[in-house]
Amino acid sequence: MSFSVNSNTAAATANFHLNQQNKSLGESIAFLSSGSKLGQAAYDASSLTIANQLSSQVSGMGQSIMNANDSIGMSQIAESGLSSINDNMEQIRTLSIKASSPIMNASNRASIQKEINGLLEVSGSIASNSSFNGVKLLDGGSGSLANGNFSGSIDVMSEDGLASALETIDGELGRIGGSRSDIGASQNQLVSSIQSMSVSKINAASAESQMRDVDFAKESANFSAANLQSQIGSFTAAQANAQASNVMRLFQ
Repeated sequence: MSFSVNSNTAAATANFHLNQQNKSLGESIAFLSSGSKLGQAAYDASSLTIANQLSSQVSGMGQSIMNANDSIGMSQIAESGLSSINDNMEQIRTLSIKASSPIMNASNRASIQKEINGLLEVSGSIASNSSFNGVKLLDGGSGSLANGNFSGSIDVMSEDGLASALETIDGELGRIGGSRSDIGASQNQLVSSIQSMSVSKINAASAESQMRDVDFAKESANFSAANLQSQIGSFTAAQANAQASNVMRLFQ
């Protein structure tokens, strides 16, 4: 067996490996305490970049889903208003046909006209007040989802008025039906979009989790191994230093 006096290579080697094991032990502690494998860029810079990009995608898709749900809520308000207006217009149509009966006198038609005017006023109020977050939905302005003369004049007091009443009412009913159809199609597209984005969001979140989250079972095993190796390294370094001390005593 050879002994070295000027240098202690065994101790230096043991200390080097001890430092490496302490580094691994420190990383395992950091992983287990934070639950993340990417707490620092130094651990895995490329994976951290990808994980952050996935996180940004997940957040963006989440907001897009919220926006789509808001749009569905807005269209539902508009469709509800149009449904009520449609019911009123159908009632006005029935009253107009009633007023055209030859048995109706002027007094009867005046009563019918009053009822029609009330229904038109209600329809106009619905169109004016249907809004979402301050955006008018049925008044024909910017952001409106439907256009129509919902509070226009319907005259059943004269023969000429009766002749044009049904044509006017049928035209409004057609526009209402078209608007409701467009809103329904838009809702279906939004629902489909939400479903697609939800699946993409789940997949992106899963991919991020696989890259970022710690496998606690695996990392616990790594921690135990690193801790044991660190203890062995400490003992080995101590033994190497002790051996060097014993050699020096030979010269005393």
